[in-house]
Amino acid sequence: MNRIFLALAGFFGATAIIFGSLSSHALSHILTTHELDIFKLGVQYQMYHTLALLGVGIWLNHHKNRFLVIAGWLFTLGIVFFSGTMYGMTYLGLSNIGTAPIGGLAFIVGWLLLIVAALKYK
Repeated sequence: MNRIFLALAGFFGATAIIFGSLSSHALSHILTTHELDIFKLGVQYQMYHTLALLGVGIWLNHHKNRFLVIAGWLFTLGIVFFSGTMYGMTYLGLSNIGTAPIGGLAFIVGWLLLIVAALKYK
């Protein structure tokens, strides 16, 4: 499982850099300031949780814990639902389809599960 999370962290990290660069160069001429702020928020949250996913993958190398595995999947879902919604709302012009709160909740629960994993660590 740790290899999957490390690979996902690599993928999400690379795409966060690509999307961040895209927002600074190509999209700055297309999107409004408000839309650009929303897009950049998606990039920021993607990168924060990519780093969390990387930490989960590394931690799983040393300590197998179901709470870590669930947290890793929640961070992955959060990136897809939260950041994906931000990208879709701005770049694709989609209306808010309501998945951002699901992604935000996944992020929060993932962080809470890291606390549980840390308290159960021996």
